[in-house]
Amino acid sequence: MSAPLEAKVQAGSLAAAVSGAAVWALQTYAFNGNSVPDGLVSLIYVIVPALLTFTAGYFAPHTPRPAPAAPAAPSNVTVQPAPPA
Repeated sequence: MSAPLEAKVQAGSLAAAVSGAAVWALQTYAFNGNSVPDGLVSLIYVIVPALLTFTAGYFAPHTPRPAPAAPAAPSNVTVQPAPPA
C-alpha cells in the first residue's frame, strides 16, 4: 500500500521543475538577451531553484499523519511449555 505524496513534497517538486522556466525568463527578459557573465549564470542556476523550492515547501500545508493504532489489549491466554515426553 503506497501512501499519497505529502503536499510539501509536491510543492517542492513542482517548484524545482518550474525553476528552469524562471531561470530562462531571468536570462531572456532581465538581461535582454545580452551576454550574462558565466559566474552569474552559475549562481542563478544554483540560487533560483533553491529559493523557489524552499519557499514552496515552506508555505505548503503540512499533511497530517494518522493517529497511531491503539496498543493491543493484553492476552488472557497463558502459554506453557509441553511436558517432557
